[in-house]
Amino acid sequence: MSHHHHHPKHHELRRAEFSERALAFAADYAAFAFVWYLILKVIDPGLPVFLNENGTLVAAALAALFLVYQTFFSCEGRVSLGKRLLGIRVADSDGEPLDFGRALMRALGYVPSSLFTAGFFWTLVDPHGRAWHDIAAGSFVVSDNRLPVQRGRVLRLSAGFLVIAFALAAGWHGIWEARYLKLMTVAHAKAGLREFDGLQKTYYAQNGRYAGSLFALAEASVDPRGFLRDMAVLYDLKAFRFKTDAAGWSVATRARDVDATLVAAHGP
Repeated sequence: MSHHHHHPKHHELRRAEFSERALAFAADYAAFAFVWYLILKVIDPGLPVFLNENGTLVAAALAALFLVYQTFFSCEGRVSLGKRLLGIRVADSDGEPLDFGRALMRALGYVPSSLFTAGFFWTLVDPHGRAWHDIAAGSFVVSDNRLPVQRGRVLRLSAGFLVIAFALAAGWHGIWEARYLKLMTVAHAKAGLREFDGLQKTYYAQNGRYAGSLFALAEASVDPRGFLRDMAVLYDLKAFRFKTDAAGWSVATRARDVDATLVAAHGP
């Protein structure tokens, strides 16, 4: 029985462009993450999908399985879903499939390549278009077809958008998210203290003096337990300092942001 599928000779191979590789990787990861999400939701709808309280373990398991997937589909002639969509494959220097050992080494190389994604972007400067994980495994990403000019333009544009989106996402998580959360937390904390004015007036009308503690102030609210629960979300309860006299009241405490920002209010 003859095998009709043979790989073209090495000189007919074309090394895959960065744009093709980036889109193939994104497609692989998106498909993988989607299947992972569905599995987790079937097992337990309450499980963290990526990262929260005990989500670090979940994210590590996802990463490990992704490396297994990449190993399996980078050796012995197999091609991952993303690379199949883009018409590219992993090969050795002769254009032949990798063996399991080299495919495993290549997949493990994703870990150092992921540091600031520098290893992936190395394909742009390497003369053979290799990422760090390719250099480690002696592998190349190739195509058996020429890249039509029009398709090449579309791919480069798509990859450009992908890189920009990734940079924005990384910037959001690494820089802006914490700042945004801090600003919002402090803003909510300040807004919460403004409500003290109405409660102090109610308390004064009932008792002829201003409330000198959070628990006393809670008595003036419609739902004392709910009031204290809300306070615990917004503020460090141990940090509350009340000052009252016949003329008025003041309160200072710390918001629950990363810097424990001091917030204060006074009246009347």
